[in-house]
Amino acid sequence: MTEINFYVSKDEGLQQRLAIAYRLVNQAVQRQLIIHIHTDCEETSLKLDDYLWTKEGSSFIPHSVTSNHENNYQEITISHEFEPITNCDYLINLSNQRPAFFSRFSKVAEILDTNEEILTAGRKRYSFYRDRGYTLGYYQL
Repeated sequence: MTEINFYVSKDEGLQQRLAIAYRLVNQAVQRQLIIHIHTDCEETSLKLDDYLWTKEGSSFIPHSVTSNHENNYQEITISHEFEPITNCDYLINLSNQRPAFFSRFSKVAEILDTNEEILTAGRKRYSFYRDRGYTLGYYQL
C-alpha cells in the first residue's frame, strides 16, 4: 500500500514548497527512485523546472517537464497534466488537489505551507488518505 508523508513549511509561499521539493528530490535521487512531481499548473511546473536547474550553482538535477502527449522516460518528470503509467516509485505533489493516480506510487509526498487555502486542501487530502487506511506521516520543516 502507498506510504504518504505530509511535509509542511513553517513559512508561506511557493518558494518554500519548491525548496522542500528540491530537498525531497535530492533524497530520492540518492535512493535511486524514479520521481514524478505533480503541480497545479504550467507556471508552477516551469518555476520548479528553473529551480531544479539553478538551485545549486555547481550541480543540477536532470529532469524533464512533460505533458500527456509526450513521455521522455526521464527518472524525474514534472507535469500538471501528465499521468504516469509505469515507473511509479515516488510522487511529489505540489498541487492542492489529490492526483487521481496517486495509488500507483510506492511513496507520496504532499507538500504544504502555512497559506490557509493550501492547509485546508491538505487537511482534506489527509482525511481522505486516513479514512482509506493509508500509512501517513507528518513533518513540519
